Amino acid sequence: MKWMATIKKIGVEAISNNENMVILFNETANEKLSRVAVIQKFDKETPVSSFICKKDDTVTIDGETYLVLHVGRMVADNMHAIGHCVLFFVDKLPEKTLHNAIYLQKDDEEPMPQFKQGDWISYEHR
Repeated sequence: MKWMATIKKIGVEAISNNENMVILFNETANEKLSRVAVIQKFDKETPVSSFICKKDDTVTIDGETYLVLHVGRMVADNMHAIGHCVLFFVDKLPEKTLHNAIYLQKDDEEPMPQFKQGDWISYEHR
């Protein structure tokens, strides 16, 4: 199963070259959250209400596909309710993981994906 979300807005503080993370919310995010988040809207054909993400699934952003290393226990509920999770791009999992995070495999040398308004984020459950 695959879910598609359009990037509707990118907050002025959402993307940092020094960070390996991106915060995602749906369009219900308030102004304060919208400043630090990428706002996504799931396609009607793939409603977020059926969203599933597990280890070894994939997330594609800007044409780059990333392997899911870990999914926090609150991700599905947060995505269903408010389209929220934190994407961490890591070469290995930290000892302590966040409950609202999806950890995606990325080598330190690889650049972060480019988040552009109007582009798609694809979540694929295998």
